[in-house]
Parts: sequence; C-alpha cells; structure tokens
Amino acid sequence: MAVHLADRQLGARTRGLPVLDAYGDEMTGPLGDLRGPWPGRAQPQPDGTWHLALDPRVGTLLVGDLVVEPASGTEWTVLVADELKNTADPGLNYVRVTGRLRTAGGTRAEGHP
Repeated sequence: MAVHLADRQLGARTRGLPVLDAYGDEMTGPLGDLRGPWPGRAQPQPDGTWHLALDPRVGTLLVGDLVVEPASGTEWTVLVADELKNTADPGLNYVRVTGRLRTAGGTRAEGHP
C-alpha cells in the first residue's frame, strides 16, 4: 500500500446543486466563494487530465465546479468527483477528483485568433 502525502493547498468553488427551470432544464448558479483551502494533492496524467485529492470538508463537488490552488492561481474544472471513505481510519477520507486544467479566457488552437 502506498500513501501519497499532500503537496499543496486546495479548495473549491461550487455552483451549488442544480435546479430545474420552467422548461425542465437543469440550471446552476454562479461560482460561489472559495471553500478551503486544505491540504491536498494534484498529479498530472498522460491523457491531459489531473487526479486531485481534496479534504472531505470541501463538501459535494459536481461536474463543472472548480478546484482551486490559491497560492498559484491554478484552477481545474471538475469532470468526476467521488468521496472515498476509509472504514478503518476516517482520517484517511478524501474526495477524489478527475479534472482538467482551466485556462483563463478559454482556449484556442495555436496560430488561430
């Protein structure tokens, strides 16, 4: 068994739980205030995603929420999030997130305006 230690401080900004509009479509609100930061971990993956580990105090994370590293300003968009609970030691609980690095101002192909 390997233990991965925290390597940075991570928090999250969430949009809250979706509600249905008058047409039955899901809507979320604007991003809320930063929750945290708490010790966490971020590891880049070969496919361009990142595996992130956050303290469970962050609460529920949904697709489209942001994981934030305040010290660097780095942000990741949540693609998947699961709270993992350790029955032997609750101190090992964490929220596992797969995210994609967020680029301020959007993205564009190289050489195209």
